[in-house]
Amino acid sequence: MKLTDRQLAVLNYVVENGQDWADNAKEDAHVIAKVAKYEVAYDEAVAKGNYKNRKQRDEAEAKDKQDEYDNAPYTEKRRRSYPPIGDQLDALWKGGEDAEAMKAIVNKVKSDNPKG
Repeated sequence: MKLTDRQLAVLNYVVENGQDWADNAKEDAHVIAKVAKYEVAYDEAVAKGNYKNRKQRDEAEAKDKQDEYDNAPYTEKRRRSYPPIGDQLDALWKGGEDAEAMKAIVNKVKSDNPKG
């Protein structure tokens, strides 16, 4: 379906690639209905001056999540460094080389992330 600039803008507000979505829609009526459904929200976002299309919003959200992950407190970063507790218990249960290997991993985490 050939979209007008406005239709494309409204679809891009809702989906990551409005033209691809429209091209894969089963019927043109579905495209028209989706545009009609989200036109008001699109117009409100533009009027507020904080308009971002779907792709920009998704990228900003991903960046915020990555920043939150990267700026986690020390205790959280250290906790993430340890192998899963199930793997640790399994290695202890097996004993021998498995237990020694796990002990080496845990000790490395402790030496790389010493407590204050």
